[in-house]
Amino acid sequence: GSGIIAEYGEFQTFQHYFKQINLSMQSVARVLLRSRLPLCSSSSGRLLSSEANADAPEEGAAPIDPAVLKEKDAEIAALQEKLASERKLLTEMKDRYLRALADGENVRNRAKRELEDSKVYSIQSFAKDLLPVSDVLEKALESVKEEDRQGNATLSNLHEGVTLTYNQLHQVFKRHNLIKIEPIDEEFDPVYHEAMFQVPDPEKTPGTIFSVIQSGYILQSRSIRPAKVGVVKET
Repeated sequence: GSGIIAEYGEFQTFQHYFKQINLSMQSVARVLLRSRLPLCSSSSGRLLSSEANADAPEEGAAPIDPAVLKEKDAEIAALQEKLASERKLLTEMKDRYLRALADGENVRNRAKRELEDSKVYSIQSFAKDLLPVSDVLEKALESVKEEDRQGNATLSNLHEGVTLTYNQLHQVFKRHNLIKIEPIDEEFDPVYHEAMFQVPDPEKTPGTIFSVIQSGYILQSRSIRPAKVGVVKET
């Protein structure tokens, strides 16, 4: 809010400057047209020869007073200098105005990007708090062997209930783009993986992952928990 107000105020200031400069330039142009005298040369301060010949008085006309001519030359030179100064100021103010517009556009784009990120990643903290729950369910399922379930109906039913809970939880994860990663045989990436140890293995490519100690998770392509892995070491 305050940034937009400041930007609008600066825009109004620039508009005022542009208006004043345009009025000054129009005033200079009117004076030059009224004088109907040749312009001074910027290098020598004398009349340009071609323009002098074009504006030379006709034969029989009253001669121009040198003092008046000198005074007009000085006036025109001063007006030309003022015009050049006003043009320079106009260029500077236009440059500042364009820079202010560019800065304002950058601020708007950054705010839009941050707003979109806040919508996408608003559940990040909540999702991270749920990951240990998934880990516990996963460990519970791994701890019960199939042969133990076959002879125990209660344990088998309990295992089935935990499995359904685990699957339902991960369906919710997937619906919100929270994806589990188990990067076996993938190349190690420090953004998504955390190396816990290295082991040489001549049968595997060095730098690849051969063991996953703890699964990782990504939310909308952003890693919220890197996978803890073992990496193949060069022999």
